Amino acid sequence: MRKILDGLYTISTGLAALSLASIAAIVFGQVIFNTIDYVALRFFDQSFGLLIPSYSLFSGYALGFATFLSLGLGLRKAVHIRVTLLESKLPSPIRRGTLTIIALLGVMMGVLFTYSLGVLAYESFLWGDRASGLVKVPLWIPQSVLCVGSAVFLVTALDTLQEIIRTGHSDALAADSVAEEAL
Repeated sequence: MRKILDGLYTISTGLAALSLASIAAIVFGQVIFNTIDYVALRFFDQSFGLLIPSYSLFSGYALGFATFLSLGLGLRKAVHIRVTLLESKLPSPIRRGTLTIIALLGVMMGVLFTYSLGVLAYESFLWGDRASGLVKVPLWIPQSVLCVGSAVFLVTALDTLQEIIRTGHSDALAADSVAEEAL
C-alpha cells in the first residue's frame, strides 16, 4: 500500500512540475512573440500581432494546477510551513495528541476542499460555464484538476492521520530540523 500511495504522490507532483514548466513555456513564448512584434514594428513599421491566445488564462490555470497537485507530497515530505516552537516543548504524550489533532484538521480541510471543488466543477459542467478569454475553455476542466489535487491532499492527510494513530508519529508532521527539535 505504501508504494501505491507514494506513487500517487509522485505522479501528482510530477504533474505539478509539468504545470510549472508549461507556465514558463507559455510566458517565454509570448515574450518571444512580443519581441518579434517590437522588432518588426521598429524596423519595418509593421506589427504581426503575434499572440498565444488566452496565454494569461492558461498560465493562471497552470499555476492553480501546480499549487493543488503539489499539496499531497508537500504534506508528506513536511515542507509545509508549521510553527513548532510551542509544540516541540510539549511532553511526548501531549505532543502525540496535538499531532493527532493537526492531522485530523488536515483531513477535515481535505474533505472540505475536495467536496467544495467537486460541487463547483459539477455545477460548472451543468451550467456550461466557460472562460472569458479568447479560448472559451469549459471551466469544469480546470476546476476538476483542482479537485483531483485536493483529493490527493485528502488521501495524504488520511495517510498521515492513520500513521499518527498507529505509531504515534509521522514523517509528515516531523520537525524540520535537528535545531528545531533542540528548542
